[in-house]
Amino acid sequence: MLQSSTWATQRQKQRAAQQAQTSGASGARQDVAALLRAALASLQAGRLDEAEPLLRRVIAAAPTNTDAHALLGILLDQRGRIAEAERAYQTALRLNPKHLAARANLGVLLARTGRADEAIRMLEGVLRDVPDHPQALFNLGVQYIARGQYDRAAALLARARIGQPDNVAVLYQLALALYQLKRLDDAEAVLANAATLAPTNAELLYAHGLVAAARGESETAVNFWQQALAQRADFVAANFMLGEELRKNRRYEGAAEFYERALAQDPTQLIYYIRLGGTYMLLVRYDRALEIFQRAAARFPNVAEAHYFVGIAARGRAMYDVAEAALRHALALKADNVDALAQLGFIVGESGRFAEAEKWLQHAIALGGQHFYAHYNLGRLLVKQRRYEEAIPVLQRGAELRAGDPGVHYQLFLAFLRLKRKADADRELALFKQLDEARKARGRSDDEIEDAPESTPVEKPPVINTVPPAL
Repeated sequence: MLQSSTWATQRQKQRAAQQAQTSGASGARQDVAALLRAALASLQAGRLDEAEPLLRRVIAAAPTNTDAHALLGILLDQRGRIAEAERAYQTALRLNPKHLAARANLGVLLARTGRADEAIRMLEGVLRDVPDHPQALFNLGVQYIARGQYDRAAALLARARIGQPDNVAVLYQLALALYQLKRLDDAEAVLANAATLAPTNAELLYAHGLVAAARGESETAVNFWQQALAQRADFVAANFMLGEELRKNRRYEGAAEFYERALAQDPTQLIYYIRLGGTYMLLVRYDRALEIFQRAAARFPNVAEAHYFVGIAARGRAMYDVAEAALRHALALKADNVDALAQLGFIVGESGRFAEAEKWLQHAIALGGQHFYAHYNLGRLLVKQRRYEEAIPVLQRGAELRAGDPGVHYQLFLAFLRLKRKADADRELALFKQLDEARKARGRSDDEIEDAPESTPVEKPPVINTVPPAL
């Protein structure tokens, strides 16, 4: 009995010890959960200084707690500690590859740091698991807008709108995608809906301006963009688009003012230099244009187009040595740059190196059969060399490419005159006079400047981080 009694006492002690251990573990779990809830509340309230030490304590006590790592990633992301945030998200995903919030927020971080392919893969994975995930729909749609895949963007953003009908950022990005698809009525309907929610929102006013401009409603577009700037003076895209609209209407002084603002606010966009410099060329201010383009070439030394524009501005100032060096630099970077070939042919021809000039111009025509200046400059070179029979078909092709250019008809007049083809010469001279008078009446236009392609800048899109993980 004593033995039996002793054994019973030992069993009781073991049970008591086990209960104490279980109770301690339960208490520890409760402490971690309480700390995590407190951290989440602080994070949602924006009290980052309170939230971070709480999360560090949770991770110290429970290193495999995925929610703690995911929340820490959000906190570090908000503090701009991007590398640390990425490590926290990746840790959460190593512990739980399916952790939704970590995946969605990592996708946002990847997008923001320029790793679009990785971001898209991450966000598409989120949508495969949760097809209506609101933040993934939005952020993936924005990525497709940035890539010019507007159909895919519009479809995703339309789905995001269903779950977030009053989210102005979603409506704005959807309107931009529809605008790019030239679905102007649909874009306007979305913007009208958004305007009831935020009538003074600068982004919405900007998008309204884009739609109005696309419809040819210039005054309305300008009014919208001015309203956008009244709300946000540093709205770069609105300044740029005002420059575009004024330039389209040949109000070059005003255009230059707004391009100057856009460039000052964001000197990282090559097109802002190109538009501003091109406008100064239209104002016959080649010195200022050359200065702008040289700044662009210094900032974008490996972009052929930047050096090309230095070349045409230097040509405008008759600085042929500078122009030739810049154009050769452009061609060294991009050998098939037809614009640079055509301009280099002209510059070399002006220096009397006719054989070399003809080589460049023939090469330009071979690469770009629709290039007006290549044909015009070659025809002009052949006339200068008295090779009139060869010049005529080249110039006639140039006249087909740009019927309203007076210069090409003047060169044809000279060729026919030298060949004593009086009727043809008289016809071309009459055309030249008619077109030249029209040109003088309307002033200089973009037809006389080999400029960059049209571009509609869009504000850097917002990103919507996912909701912190539920605990």
